[in-house]
Amino acid sequence: MFWFKKSKFNGREYREETSRKISWGHWFAFFNIIIAILIGSRYAFLIDWPDTLLGKIYFFISLLGHFSFCVFALYLLVIFPLSFIIKNHRTFRGLTVIIATICTTLLLFDTEVFNRFNIHLSSIVWNLLVNPEKGDLSRDWQIFFAPMPIILLIQMLFSRWSWEKLRSLERQKWLKKVGLVLTSTFVATHLIYAWADAFLYRPITMQRSNFPLSYPMTARTFLEKQGFINAETYSQRLEQEGRLDALKIDYPKKDLQFDQVENKPNILVITVSGLRYDALTSEKMPKLFEFATSSTQFTNHYSSGNTNNAGLVGLFYGLNANYTDSILSNHTPSVLIKKLQDEKYQFVAYSSTAFKDSLFKQALFRNVKLPKVKASSPKEAINGVLSLLKEDKPWFAYVDLDIADQTEENYTKSLVEIDQQIDDTLASVSLENTIVIITAEHGTMFNKLDEKAQENYFGRDEIQVPFIVYWKDLPVQEVSKLTSHTDLLPALMSSIFKVKNPVSDYAQGRNLFELNGDPWVLASNFRWNVIIQPDGTQYHIDRKGNYKKFDRTYTEQSSSRPPLGLFLDVFKQERSFVNK
Repeated sequence: MFWFKKSKFNGREYREETSRKISWGHWFAFFNIIIAILIGSRYAFLIDWPDTLLGKIYFFISLLGHFSFCVFALYLLVIFPLSFIIKNHRTFRGLTVIIATICTTLLLFDTEVFNRFNIHLSSIVWNLLVNPEKGDLSRDWQIFFAPMPIILLIQMLFSRWSWEKLRSLERQKWLKKVGLVLTSTFVATHLIYAWADAFLYRPITMQRSNFPLSYPMTARTFLEKQGFINAETYSQRLEQEGRLDALKIDYPKKDLQFDQVENKPNILVITVSGLRYDALTSEKMPKLFEFATSSTQFTNHYSSGNTNNAGLVGLFYGLNANYTDSILSNHTPSVLIKKLQDEKYQFVAYSSTAFKDSLFKQALFRNVKLPKVKASSPKEAINGVLSLLKEDKPWFAYVDLDIADQTEENYTKSLVEIDQQIDDTLASVSLENTIVIITAEHGTMFNKLDEKAQENYFGRDEIQVPFIVYWKDLPVQEVSKLTSHTDLLPALMSSIFKVKNPVSDYAQGRNLFELNGDPWVLASNFRWNVIIQPDGTQYHIDRKGNYKKFDRTYTEQSSSRPPLGLFLDVFKQERSFVNK
């Protein structure tokens, strides 16, 4: 190209021209910092706004620091080298204007992506929005490229004006002071976040993903080595209170309205942590198998996650497991438990692990007074709590059993004991006006993995679980359609308690008792969303837009054409209860 040809300038003229381009680049970068901050201020209206003064101050400090750094980094990495390579100043400024226009348009585009899906722009999100299969959606998003000519015009006008006025601008001394202030805000952004991360100050840590390309600094490991933080205590607090970047939850979205409930059935929920989908056979669990033959059995049922807390969130909140940390940190009560309290239900509960899972004490049963009994065996304890129930009032009973983290041989032996405990529990209550629900928080994988691999493992043995419902209003049958833990709460709220609100106001599942099944279900943890289809195919998408496909046997498959329409549905649902 002509601008790369050998210049006719002598050395002095070249240095002067290059110096002018560098000086102009500083002012052009400053102008784009202002534009980026103005556009970025829109995130203030899209994020979960902090409650504390320090949290609010941090937002504005990070707004200034983050976007000034991003723009200046782009200048240093791209524009600054071009000032030496491209000799013609008009070509140099023209290319710089084009780069700035594209980046500004993408930032504007990202604000709308964040507004709709609460995630930032990535390659997979880009493919979703420009996907030709979704013509209406693609046309909808094209409107956000309409300002591009206006942005280009503004950039061109400033480029020309600042070049012509460069001598005058170079005499201005205040730009260095502004640069110092912006640099200070960038440094302060990371130092303040590192402090908040170390001392679990959530009004700041919840802002981790406010802006695109934001990766705030942490100093947890350094502070642990220096003795300022106790690693064990820190981990325990995180487990109890949820991850630091958990957002506030808007649950339910609206106040729930109900019709008069005439018949209030008793509700017995039994969960067996670690119970696999293939454990329910006449050989392994004969008594439960016999009970299932007189009930409604959902044979293609999946938990909402691969941990106890994740499964419980699906069962009792009707939400995907990526809300677990938000529920823990905000102590969010379940709409089901609240309705049971309003209807004056009696509450009893037993846990073979003494309710060790943090969701019980932090949120689910936080405001429920559960009677305690002294017993020398699980059978005696279960019978003891159930004996406290009075026949003249409806009751809700929860029995939490556990057989997780065992070898295959010990697991098979434990199934016999669990089978007997469930049978004893069922024999202790009258089933005449009782809904019985038997399932598992999640399953068990016998081939043990390291901690990180286990966190992200979503094989059928881990998330496909038995699901049995005994209720006089449901037909005795096996339902092979795809169902999820998140479908239970809508079923109870609609079929039992006659809620008037649409399901979308308080849950993300469907009414399980309608027996229609789901086109897809979602299992999640804090990083991955796992879309499961009726044939067992899984699509994994993480928070950064990485994507994997697995078949029914959990063998990773190559996939050159991801189901973008399905991903879009997931993005819409995933953050539907985030408080904005």
